[in-house]
Amino acid sequence: MAEDIARGAEAAGATVTLKAIEECTLHEFVDADGLVVGSPTYFSNVAWQVKKLIDESIVLYRRDHQLQTKVGGCFTSAGTQRDGKDCIRMLELAFGLHHRVKMIPGIIRVSGDSTTKTSAMCQDYGRRIAQEAASQ
Repeated sequence: MAEDIARGAEAAGATVTLKAIEECTLHEFVDADGLVVGSPTYFSNVAWQVKKLIDESIVLYRRDHQLQTKVGGCFTSAGTQRDGKDCIRMLELAFGLHHRVKMIPGIIRVSGDSTTKTSAMCQDYGRRIAQEAASQ
């Protein structure tokens, strides 16, 4: 999903850096024009690696909401639509509500969805985020 989102953003003219969550730094979040965070869904929530980065991002929140000028998105792959919605909600709360990132509503891939459908959905999502970031 991340690769397809990146392809869509690049097709819209964005410069994209694609990283595993463990490789991301808070400094990179501050320097970026936009950010997209994805996580598999576990028991309706994000993976612990994503939660760890969100927890660490409290320093950006405390420093005058350093992410509030960003455009963001989020995505998940889940076993059920309900679990995926709960996971997306957690990501949108952290980045949209608390960090004040302008969030483009997140997307969910449910087990069994076609690869072709998912790829097109993700590329479209990447384009929309890139276009929104460019218009800021």
